[in-house]
Amino acid sequence: MTSRTGRIFIAGLWAVGLVTGIVLARAPDAIPLPTPAILVPLAVGLLADLAMRPAAESGRIQPLTMNERAIGVIGGALIAIAAGAFDPGG
Repeated sequence: MTSRTGRIFIAGLWAVGLVTGIVLARAPDAIPLPTPAILVPLAVGLLADLAMRPAAESGRIQPLTMNERAIGVIGGALIAIAAGAFDPGG
């Protein structure tokens, strides 16, 4: 069972994956570097994890488990790929 913090983290990364896939399908030059779409959820997940770490260490939120991180990042990457491949506007 995931914590509330974990569910928000996972949902956020899935949303990032969806937006990334749609944006890159409609405007392939939106990210000027040769970065695959799967790295965007990874980078956002890392930054979010680092931003939440002080709150988790002080006990205000529950720390993320490795399973929550993996589900969020891998799910976001797969959603980014799928959204880019199946976007009707692209």
